Amino acid sequence: MIALLFLLLSLLIPTHAFAIYDPLSVTNNTYGIHVADTNDIHDTAALINSSGGDWGYVTIVIEDHDRNTGKWQGIFNLMRRLHLIPIVRLATHLDRDAWAKPTKESAPGWVQFLDSLNWPVVNRYIVLFNEPNHAKEWGGSVNPEEYADTVLTFPQALKSVSQDFFVLPAGLDASAATDGESLDETAFLRRLIQSQPTFFDAIDGWTSHSYPNPGFSGSPFALGRGTLRTYLWELALANELGNTKSLPVFITETGWLHGEGKIVSPKLLSSEAVASNFTIATSMWSDPRIAAVTPFVFNYQDIPFDHFSWRKLGTSEFYPQFYSYQSIPKVKGKPRQRLVFIPSHPLFPPSLVADSRYNLTTELKNEGSGILDNNDFELSVEATPKRGFDIQSEPLPSLEPGESGTLSIHIQTPKKPGSYELITSLKHFDERIPLGTRTVSIVPPPSIVISAQLGFRKTSTADDVSVLIYDGGSLIHRLTSLWLKDGQVNVEGLTGIIPGNSYRVVVLVPYYLPRQVVLPLSAQTTYVSLKRFLPFDLNRDGALTASDFLDMLQLAPKIFFDRLVGP
Repeated sequence: MIALLFLLLSLLIPTHAFAIYDPLSVTNNTYGIHVADTNDIHDTAALINSSGGDWGYVTIVIEDHDRNTGKWQGIFNLMRRLHLIPIVRLATHLDRDAWAKPTKESAPGWVQFLDSLNWPVVNRYIVLFNEPNHAKEWGGSVNPEEYADTVLTFPQALKSVSQDFFVLPAGLDASAATDGESLDETAFLRRLIQSQPTFFDAIDGWTSHSYPNPGFSGSPFALGRGTLRTYLWELALANELGNTKSLPVFITETGWLHGEGKIVSPKLLSSEAVASNFTIATSMWSDPRIAAVTPFVFNYQDIPFDHFSWRKLGTSEFYPQFYSYQSIPKVKGKPRQRLVFIPSHPLFPPSLVADSRYNLTTELKNEGSGILDNNDFELSVEATPKRGFDIQSEPLPSLEPGESGTLSIHIQTPKKPGSYELITSLKHFDERIPLGTRTVSIVPPPSIVISAQLGFRKTSTADDVSVLIYDGGSLIHRLTSLWLKDGQVNVEGLTGIIPGNSYRVVVLVPYYLPRQVVLPLSAQTTYVSLKRFLPFDLNRDGALTASDFLDMLQLAPKIFFDRLVGP
């Protein structure tokens, strides 16, 4: 039944062409924080993206009764704007005094929800539940075999709909004893691997709760199990149990208790001592195997985690550890994002006129997971051959996923006609996102031959003729002092038009009402035939008005007759 559900799910939900990447293969800001309340996420950026840092990590927990796509998409959108990478730990719900066991049957619902979200970065970090070597975290009993059998359903289901899911096992309590309420981590992992030897093949990284014990008050210099370096002991144990992969480490929980809380405890470390320990810990967290460190917990205002809280109780102020962690030098992370930008039409037309200046635009839609802006993106246009082009871009529109905006450039074409290849792309750090390649013909300035009949005259001749050419509502050419000879006006050397596009051509002949036509202009010669011109614009204001009738009464009949039918 479960297999059938997964098959149906994989058919209903489209797959993506992307895949996870090793977070250690890119410039990575290791520092992060664990939050208990998503309302605190906005304030975390000042902590983890400080001192030169960008794109830090935030561990968040989603319970099975809280899978509201609209709510979580809003949270992910905020994290995208703040340059925060989510690490999502799945959770069930409290059943009396223990967390309910997840089931295989719950996997499709989780997959459908998680895949419905537009994640901030390509890697969708998923932690499969929490400390199952504690009975209260697994329905009231410890069962490594059941944990392995159940959670192995999730990687298969997640990756069947998207290879972007980066699957992490639950963090274990390395200091737990075997006492009926918990099970020693070594024993837990040995039984887990014995029951599911392919467990390591199904995960993409390692989750560690490297707390400084005993009592969450240990020395930052201590070595081995139950210290800040617990992850090293865990990796060695994993290799002993058959792991052959290089697993990036995610320390999703760590940190010290401080004495301040709802009840002050002088036996615990002072907040100043905790702050000093965090500064010392940076030398351990510089290990190149560590992808993320998210200490527990940013803000907790009540028992049982008030002594872990970084925010002081009842205020907006923070304990000293916030500021010591904030001042740690960090790097500008460059996580991979799904960058997809689709132009509504090619930026460049098939042909342009030599020695012309254009303003070209296209509508650009953001169909990826990143935000287009002028800080991290740059428009690039490369021409082959390169000589002769002068191309400048307007500031890029700011586009969040799903939004559209106008991409604009100013271009001066070469004087020399010929065929040129123009490649348009967006530069994002070391990556180029293609927007289109176009072979453009640069043609000599074309001409227009206009046929015009003045009234009912046998020969239509006039001087001081004007030709106006409009692109939409913009006047791009005003040509004056032209000669209408034998019913034709020749207009040569038109620059700035796009061959094949339609333009409004207006012809003005003194004392005649204007004539106009909208038509496409060709790359060579366009022939335009206008309706008969009528000599009713006596005041030369371009329209037939009452003033024209008054002027007509004062005009000698012979002059009007000559304009209408000729001398």
